[in-house]
Amino acid sequence: MFGSPLPRGNEETMCRATSMATNLAVAVATTAVGCMLVISLAPSRPDTGKSDPAAGRTMAATAGHAGSAARAATSALGAPAASADPEEFASPPTGRIEVTAPEPGVDYKTNGSFVVTWNNTTGEEVDVWLRTATGGGDSERVALVATKAGAGRAGEALVTLPRVPPGKRYFLEVATAGDGAVRAFSRTFAITN
Repeated sequence: MFGSPLPRGNEETMCRATSMATNLAVAVATTAVGCMLVISLAPSRPDTGKSDPAAGRTMAATAGHAGSAARAATSALGAPAASADPEEFASPPTGRIEVTAPEPGVDYKTNGSFVVTWNNTTGEEVDVWLRTATGGGDSERVALVATKAGAGRAGEALVTLPRVPPGKRYFLEVATAGDGAVRAFSRTFAITN
């Protein structure tokens, strides 16, 4: 086998197989260091110089959580799949959060405290953030004012505002702790000196 030349069709098949194995190995190596990888494997067409798949040929693609490409690649190469951290592939929280207080039209003082309340159907603990509108419909987080404030359906936390510049465009964000996948916002309020 090593000494005899392969027929033309077999050479192309071997080149494609080698290319696919190389791409899978890259997927394994990249994902092993914690990167998210989306890879498309398609045989190249040397006759046109393009890398688009030829008509009628299939193209393989992988996507998903970090590690899915590595599992697919190691399975395809016959290696045992690496064990996964259960939290790494946990589904994002579902449900809804609704901020019910503070009421609109109330001003608060810097370093002042007040109660924020919410309804939460996610079953996850929430963080409460002070945000400010930055213009053009954008906003940014200013400070974390309550952390892991409970996972119950009705939540409440006493927040103390940090020392921030006075302004009329502040509001609170109540979001699932850590990932912030589910969030809700209070109405805007002013902070005065």
